[in-house]
Amino acid sequence: MNPTTPHYIIDTSCISPLALGANENFKALLEGRSAIQEIEDRSFYPEPILAGVFDPEVMTQFRQRFQTDTRFDALLLACLDDMLQKRRVDYASTDTLLILSTTKGNIELFAENPADERAYLHYSANLLQHYAKNPNPVLIVSNACISGISACIVAKRYLDAGLYKHVLVIGCDVVTPFVLSGFSAFHAVSKKACKPFDLERDGVVLGEACGAILLSAEIPSEIRLLGGRISNDANHISGPSKTGEELAFCIRTTLKYAQVHESEIDFISAHGTATPYNDEMESKAIALATLHEAPVFSLKANFGHTLGAAGIIESIMSIEGLQRGIILPSLGFEKMGVSGDIKVNPYPFEKNMKYAVKTGSGFGGCNAALLLQKI
Repeated sequence: MNPTTPHYIIDTSCISPLALGANENFKALLEGRSAIQEIEDRSFYPEPILAGVFDPEVMTQFRQRFQTDTRFDALLLACLDDMLQKRRVDYASTDTLLILSTTKGNIELFAENPADERAYLHYSANLLQHYAKNPNPVLIVSNACISGISACIVAKRYLDAGLYKHVLVIGCDVVTPFVLSGFSAFHAVSKKACKPFDLERDGVVLGEACGAILLSAEIPSEIRLLGGRISNDANHISGPSKTGEELAFCIRTTLKYAQVHESEIDFISAHGTATPYNDEMESKAIALATLHEAPVFSLKANFGHTLGAAGIIESIMSIEGLQRGIILPSLGFEKMGVSGDIKVNPYPFEKNMKYAVKTGSGFGGCNAALLLQKI
C-alpha cells in the first residue's frame, strides 16, 4: 500500500456574518459568539425564522464594490479578492486551477426568470475566472452539503496527477427563500438555538458564508492535506444511513491510505447539523471508525449550516485550531443526545496537536472525510 501524496495548504480566507477573515472568525468562535438570530425579513421568509445572515449594509458594500447583482456573487468576489491581495501564487497562470464549491448558487433567480443566465453556476464560475484573470475554466463541484469537502478532495487529485501546481477552492452559499422553504418542508429547521449532538436538539439553522483554501504541490507550509474519501450510503434521498457505516468507511480509508492510526487523531470537526438523524448517524460513524476518544465539535451553532461553504469554512477553522494548538467547543451542547460513543467537546482547550479529521454528510446519502496535518 502506497501512502497518498500530501499537499500544502498555504493560505485561506473566511468571510461570515460573524467576522471578516479567518483569524477574526476563529476569535469569535473562542468567544462563544453565534451569527444566528431571528430574521423578520419577508425577503428571506414570510414569517420570523432563525438564520445566520450578513448585515444588509455589509452585503450592500460588497455588491457595490464588486458591481454584482446577487448576494452570492458578491461574496464570491469578495473572498477571491482577499486571496488575490495576498499574492501567494500567480492566479493568472495556467499552473493554477480554481474550483467553485456550492450547493445552490443563485438558485433563487429561477423563480423570477428561468432563462436568467445568472441563475446558472457557470455564470458565477465565469465571474471568478474573469476576476482572477485565470486562463483555465473554473471547475464546479456541487455535491449537496459535502460540496466543500468534495472540492478539496478533487483539488488534491488534480495536484496528485501533476496537472496543476496550485488549486484554489472557493466555497459559498447564501440564505434564500428557496433554501429556507426546502428545509422547512422537511420540518428540519430549528425553532430555537442550534444544539448539535445535544439531547434537546430539534433541527438545523441555516447560514451563509464564503471561504477559500489554497493548496499547493510546491510551496511548503506547516499545514498539509493528507487525503480524503467520498462515499454514498444510498439509504434515502434526504435521510442518512441508519448505521453510519458509510461515513465510517470514508474515515477509515482516509486514515489507512495516509498511514495514520486512529489514536493519533487530535480532534474531529463534525458535520453536526443538530437534526435528530444526522447527529445520530454521525456519532455511530465516529464510533465505528474507533475515534471515540477524539474530541468532537460542530460549528453549526456558530455559523449555521452554510451548505456548500460549510466544508470549507469549517476546515479553515480546523486549520486555525491546529496552528494555534486549540480545540474548539461545540456551542450549545449540554447533555449527550446520541447513542454513538463520542466525546463532544463543550469548551475550548489547548493541546499540542498533529492530526484533525473533518467530516460531512448530505442529501442523497453522500458522505465525506478529510485528514489535515500540522508538521
